[in-house]
Amino acid sequence: MSADLVPVLNDGTLRDYTEELTLLLSRSYPESQRAEWSEALIKEAAAADEAAEAADGAAQARAVLTKLVQATPGVTEGTDRGAWEMADTEVEGLFNLLMTLVVQNFEGEERASLLAHLVQSVADTNAQVAAERSVVKYRILANLFNVLPATSPERLTVFSALLSLVSVNGDMDFLETALVWLPTWLAQWDVPASEKSACLRRVADALQGPDCGPEWVAKAYQCALLHLRYVSQETAFSAEERRATAERIIADVLRLPKLFEMDELLRVPITAELDGTPIFALLKVFVGGTHADLEAWRGPHAAELERLSLDADALSRKMRLLDLATLCARSVSAEVSYADMAAVLNVSLDEVEAWVIDVIRAGLVSGKLSQVKQSFRVYRSTHRTFDKPQWTALEERLTQWQKSIQTLITTIQSMYARGGPDRADSSVQNRVPNALADVVGSAPAAEDAPAAAPEPAAAS
Repeated sequence: MSADLVPVLNDGTLRDYTEELTLLLSRSYPESQRAEWSEALIKEAAAADEAAEAADGAAQARAVLTKLVQATPGVTEGTDRGAWEMADTEVEGLFNLLMTLVVQNFEGEERASLLAHLVQSVADTNAQVAAERSVVKYRILANLFNVLPATSPERLTVFSALLSLVSVNGDMDFLETALVWLPTWLAQWDVPASEKSACLRRVADALQGPDCGPEWVAKAYQCALLHLRYVSQETAFSAEERRATAERIIADVLRLPKLFEMDELLRVPITAELDGTPIFALLKVFVGGTHADLEAWRGPHAAELERLSLDADALSRKMRLLDLATLCARSVSAEVSYADMAAVLNVSLDEVEAWVIDVIRAGLVSGKLSQVKQSFRVYRSTHRTFDKPQWTALEERLTQWQKSIQTLITTIQSMYARGGPDRADSSVQNRVPNALADVVGSAPAAEDAPAAAPEPAAAS
């Protein structure tokens, strides 16, 4: 989906176009009926050309085009309609010509109805789609989208159909660039606010499909944020509608399997309006609470979990991972004992390593397990929020790092001053490792430090 296109037709009459289209569309009929069907339409098209200047000339032309559009279902499928006899270029050319004629000859609801029929013919997700036909379907819909004016409400129809099709086929990558433009398009499309809201919901749902990898979780979250901000600012919604939609969006975010940072939700005005509700309290737990807080919330709100379609076990697991990441964040460049981790997770020592591996896979922590020392050396840990306490801790680490570097520099300078280069080199070899150990032990963790496998336990 690129910049807007301007449809251009070769010089020709409606009869010429009808001959070209019926040559392909007639394959939907038994061979014995093809000639009769084609000749009848070509005759009607010729009559419309002759009456072009008459009062009913345009109506005759529209009647012919309507019959041509109605003959399109199944053309893109490998079915008994004979689609396999058509090359992809023929199929694409057929639809390009048809949709251009429809855009140029129809207006209002009549045009919307015919375009919707064309879209359904291409994007029927219930049809038995041949894999090699999916790409041409995407191109046809993208062409139709780009031919329509920027403000056309039909653009939403085409986009929604394309979204459904790529989602069913597991090809969300096809829309990666389009999703970047979606906020701009939504502002342009002349459609009701409720339809724009529904579109954002469909996009977020599609980004959470089984064929979408972990890299799409962040996009799903950004789409949910966009939806929440839109609902927060849109005055067309009633207060009840805004609150209900906001609740549903927050619940969708909480369900995202590998999303752990959601503090931005709290900064959207509509979220603050939910203060005092169970969903707001639950969101606060995930932004800054603990597993114990979650268990306390669950007690009186079991019905809320069912109402919002939230999985209690999935929420519990996510909260435990967050608790473990928070513990590690307080111990960056240091070691955390198995006992401390077991206490935070409320599990036995035997289960600690599995949880650490899970939190590493979730991208929250990186480090190295030591079965010998029964500890976890933390290289990096993610914070759920980064407020004043985190800035203070970072300042303390940087100050300590600066002091350690200064100690190293002073040691080297002192050795050179006392014994000259040769003696200094020998002495520095003995003293520098201790200073370097201080630097490494206090330096801020490298963001890209790799997670390491556990050290093997000593053989008995």
